[in-house]
Amino acid sequence: MGQFADKSQSAVGRLGAEKPHGIVGMFRNPYVFMTCAFAALGCLMYGYDQGVMSSVLVMESFQTRFPDLQGSTIQGWLVSALELGAWAGALFNGWLAEKISRKYSMMVAVIIFTIGTGLQCGAYKSAELFAGRVIGGFGIGMFSMVIPLYQAEIAPPELRGSLVSLQQQSITIGTAIAFWLDYGMHFVGGTSCNPEGIPASQQYDNGVYNYTLAAHHHCLGQKDVSWRFPLALQLLPAWILFFGMFFLPFSPRWLMTKHRDDECIAALSKLRRLDANDPVLRAEYLEIKASVLFDEESEAELRASGSFMGTWKTLFAPNMFRRVMIGCIIMICQQFTGINAVLYYAPQIFENFGFTNTTIDLLATGVTGIFQIIFTLPAVLYLDKFGRKTFLIVGAIGMMICHVIVAAIDGSFEDSWPTHRSAGWASIVFIWLFAVNFAYSWGPVAWVLTQELFPTSMRARGVSIVASTNWMFNFIIGLTTKDMLDSMKYGTYIFFASFCAIGAAFVWYYVPETKDKTLEELDVYFGGDASGIAATDRDRMARINASLGIADHSDADIFSAAGIQDIKTAPVEHAEPAELEKTA
Repeated sequence: MGQFADKSQSAVGRLGAEKPHGIVGMFRNPYVFMTCAFAALGCLMYGYDQGVMSSVLVMESFQTRFPDLQGSTIQGWLVSALELGAWAGALFNGWLAEKISRKYSMMVAVIIFTIGTGLQCGAYKSAELFAGRVIGGFGIGMFSMVIPLYQAEIAPPELRGSLVSLQQQSITIGTAIAFWLDYGMHFVGGTSCNPEGIPASQQYDNGVYNYTLAAHHHCLGQKDVSWRFPLALQLLPAWILFFGMFFLPFSPRWLMTKHRDDECIAALSKLRRLDANDPVLRAEYLEIKASVLFDEESEAELRASGSFMGTWKTLFAPNMFRRVMIGCIIMICQQFTGINAVLYYAPQIFENFGFTNTTIDLLATGVTGIFQIIFTLPAVLYLDKFGRKTFLIVGAIGMMICHVIVAAIDGSFEDSWPTHRSAGWASIVFIWLFAVNFAYSWGPVAWVLTQELFPTSMRARGVSIVASTNWMFNFIIGLTTKDMLDSMKYGTYIFFASFCAIGAAFVWYYVPETKDKTLEELDVYFGGDASGIAATDRDRMARINASLGIADHSDADIFSAAGIQDIKTAPVEHAEPAELEKTA
């Protein structure tokens, strides 16, 4: 395919390409690494809040306290209430983060999240629990939008992928902590409720806890703290984040959007550990300034062409609408792989395999969380080597195979699990393998790919549509999965397997490989021409760069200032349209 942007078009980017990447690069930039890792606490809460309810729902003390929340439909609404609130929170924070800054919007999110969490952990009525889920979800949605944005804006070019990936890693860590904490806490007072006044012979019906008979009785065994404490504990990292943000820098890019140039330079100096007059730092400052001027000029031009809708209608031009549809379909397929069905209802799924012992169900759920943490790392380390399409297709095929095997086992033994314990364990193993395949592929890679589809002037708007699609279908999965498991049984896994196959085929035939490609090359792929959006963006940026004198900063000067010698500074090569067509 030739050389597609082997070198960045940015002088700072070309310098960064010569610096250590990955783990070595992060440890050589400890301040920015620790800042991004600290900010990722918000995403840890996102993962924690997604994982905590699945195990709480099967605790007998919780079922006794809320017997009206035990039907499949109402549990679907309870779980998905978080996603509905998060959908609204992500959209709202798109405005707030621009208005008051990335760091202050994170602090506002902590306050909203605290209100929601307080309602959940102190709830005695179902309405209080629902309200807490929606309000807490609003705060989670704010975190999910602003944290990767903040990380991307403070990271140096050579570490941006690794540092932004910390948010995905934090999500998996949060989920695993929630699973294992629930497992440990369900032993408090005993694993059974033992409701006061109910004979032991009546507490279970064919091995299933009779929560209807036990409703609102005092538990002599398992205590309410078993589920209240896990719900409350997430306030600890939330408020560590709140107070810690006072000591972290503002995003240099946000400061520049407010034309606070001196503060932007000071923030960059702190993050890069360079003097304010260092040529490398000045070059990065000028490139940020050029980018902000570019965005402001593009915004003004679009608004002039049609008021508010002028900034959106370009997304419906043929070559742009194709990008929007690719991003949205990727997110729909991501949700319909079934991953959140597993995260939200893992204990109930394992119970369907004949494991009615809550301890075993929670233990198996905890192992799922551990696998998620471990197998997110390959994407962080090797995504840029093997490409987005490879990870997505291999992951989709792996998940499809796991679903089909689980469906076959479940369909064969759904009426005879007690006499086929090994088949039940085999189903659990393939659920674990499914989680492994998602962890390295559609979990992190879908978000990376959808960030790369759009040209600069359309990226914020395009990604906002794609992200809202993800949240909406996340909500649908949370709402419907419990009913699907009850009514479709093993057919649920066939349903998810079908979407895995659709996702693999869609990526193979319709999705471009965005690794190492410039926006101009993608414009050709999507049907643009020399006057397309990406080409127009390039010409505008060249003019702005010239006006700021960036073109006068030679690579030799910048590399010399950084102490790097013998660097090739040949111009970036671009693919010819015919060459790209052959590869695509």
